[in-house]
Amino acid sequence: MSRKIDIKEHVLDYRQRLLTLYDSLDIGILEKAIDIFIECFKNGKTLYIAGNGGSAATSSHMQCDFGFFVRHFTHFRPKVLSLTDCTPMLTAIGNDNSYDDIFIEQLRGSFEKGDVLLTISASGNSKNVIKATEYANEKEGTTICFVGFDGGLLKEKSQLAIHTPNSKGDYGPIEDLHMILDHLIISYLVKDKEFLEINKC
Repeated sequence: MSRKIDIKEHVLDYRQRLLTLYDSLDIGILEKAIDIFIECFKNGKTLYIAGNGGSAATSSHMQCDFGFFVRHFTHFRPKVLSLTDCTPMLTAIGNDNSYDDIFIEQLRGSFEKGDVLLTISASGNSKNVIKATEYANEKEGTTICFVGFDGGLLKEKSQLAIHTPNSKGDYGPIEDLHMILDHLIISYLVKDKEFLEINKC
């Protein structure tokens, strides 16, 4: 009986931590990010996405949702590439160079002016997403990050940061929120007049 009470308390506590993060979203910053995505797609540029661990799964999920959401993107297919999906490439770069280079090496020769790099990280301190962000900035792209905790160095390096601070080490709720951001943005795009005009082409 006491264990069930503990579980109930845990569920309520987890719910509150997630709601606190959701309520802390800066809608103005989110709107800017959506505008950047639309401009990127409208201009035929590519959105690259990268993250580690659970954030790598979110990166892959976002490529699926943005690139092949067939119920809505009937004519227009946004150019979206998750840098987390080619296992041979990731292991080759990690083995021959460094794990810190797994994203930047994929951007070399592909990332162009006007492209967008979205990095996803709870801590914002993973060297591989930081190096990729620095590279994208040098190539005159746009860099956006989803970060938690104190934002880390990634928040400082990115041109636009969707930062929802939470306790260091509390990965679950922040990774949940980043997945919610994916679905939130997609569900908005299917209603946005400017994006719908692109989708008619």
